[in-house]
Amino acid sequence: MSGSNYKTRQRQAILDYLMEHKDCHVTVGNISEYMEQDNTHVGVTTIYRHLDKLLEQGLIRKYTVDGTTSACFQYSGKSEQCREHFHMKCEKCGRLIHMNCTHLEEICSHIGEEHGFHIDLFRTVFYGICAECYKKNEGRDNDEKEDE
Repeated sequence: MSGSNYKTRQRQAILDYLMEHKDCHVTVGNISEYMEQDNTHVGVTTIYRHLDKLLEQGLIRKYTVDGTTSACFQYSGKSEQCREHFHMKCEKCGRLIHMNCTHLEEICSHIGEEHGFHIDLFRTVFYGICAECYKKNEGRDNDEKEDE
């Protein structure tokens, strides 16, 4: 097998993983772990190289929270829709929720008009706990309170 076919197969495996997890933000570590479990040997440097190419092609998005946390990636296809709404990320299950909310749109407009600051919706993510994870943990919290 030629080297370029192998690289194409690696790229496709990474893209397939991102597409399967399109509702989540995934890290290079997540991708690397999946590739190892799938017996597809891909070095971290190669994963970054493929991700850079997918970013250039507009197939994925990259999210960075700060300078110390690993960047996250998400499959987006060629869609521009994620530039038009906010995102919420569950810190328990990792799910990414697309949120269209007129109240937040009003806040966004207010900030732009009154404060001269324009929010980049593409990169705006609210972190917290989704309704499902909250419900699952609600019972545990009550159990813990009863044990005290």
